[in-house]
Amino acid sequence: MKNVAVIFGGKSVEHDISIITALQTMKNISKNYKLYPIYIKPDGKFIIAENLTDAKTYLNFNKNVRKAKVVSFLLGTPTLMIMKNGKVKEYVNIDCAILCNHGHGGEDGSLQGLLELCEIPYSSCDVRSSVLCMDKVLTKIMLKNAKIASPTYVYFDICQYKARKINILKNIVDQIKFPCIVKPATLGSSIGINVCENEQELISSIDDAFVYDDKIIVEQFVSKAREFACAVFKIDDKLFTSKVQEMKKGKIYTFQEKYLCQKEREVREITKQLDERIKKYAMASYSALQCDGIVRVDFLYNEKQNKLYVNELNSIPGSLAFNLFSSSFVDLINSLISEAISRNEKKKQICYEFNSQAIENYIAMTDHLKYKMS
Repeated sequence: MKNVAVIFGGKSVEHDISIITALQTMKNISKNYKLYPIYIKPDGKFIIAENLTDAKTYLNFNKNVRKAKVVSFLLGTPTLMIMKNGKVKEYVNIDCAILCNHGHGGEDGSLQGLLELCEIPYSSCDVRSSVLCMDKVLTKIMLKNAKIASPTYVYFDICQYKARKINILKNIVDQIKFPCIVKPATLGSSIGINVCENEQELISSIDDAFVYDDKIIVEQFVSKAREFACAVFKIDDKLFTSKVQEMKKGKIYTFQEKYLCQKEREVREITKQLDERIKKYAMASYSALQCDGIVRVDFLYNEKQNKLYVNELNSIPGSLAFNLFSSSFVDLINSLISEAISRNEKKKQICYEFNSQAIENYIAMTDHLKYKMS
């Protein structure tokens, strides 16, 4: 029986959504696997406990958690270590990790890098692809190289904004125009996003976005756009798409609409041509950013102009996008695990050693210099 860790939580404003994704995943994982929930607290500590599969635990974690212990990974091995009685002891070897983290520290390549160093197979995009998907600016650069349309944009960091605020604002007004949309460059779940109709709203929205990130992207706002989502999954190097789902929203698809509203989403007809077009560009985007695992691609569609834009890619989508697929969540998780293990086996075939004799030459050179100096 394989030991499968479900990792979730983290130092991220999307922390609570990560918990929900993990709870859904743990509820649907096959009994053929031994489950090891690993919760990353907001302070960054990795925790195991008896009741991490119970949603009520997280209403007041410090009060409700039972027999919590701090754990860490032993670098160079797939071993999970546990702190017990002031000593670090081996706990269990992890055969695969399902990542349910959203946002910073989990979706940005950080956690993927840790698991790479431990040689633990994991369910999401690799380090490089995670970085590309997480940073909206890098995403747009890769999409442009692949000739995939996305809304016009400018970007800047907090240092540039403080030094050249007037010039940056003028550039936005001249190049992007109003209305425009302000986003933190490396955040999800619609947090810190605002639509601006004038310069005063623009300045206020930039200040708000800088609370969550040190890099900002300002985009052309696609008025009256329909929003669609389509997930892509790679199995045996072949790409499969989910159904295309339209999002019911206000001016933008807010955090509240994504996660806190219980209303049924409005179902509108979509033409076969548009459905195929969205799926085509979802797969093209997945390939352009060299993705793995389940990735949800979000689209904006200007119906009047018949223009389709890729808005962003979510390398660890909420609920792992299981609601978009016709197959069961259990089957999706099984496929995620088997694909992760398969990718890891392929990595083992790569040679990471090269005998260059550089150290011998360095020693000989330094010995020669010591001899001359003496």
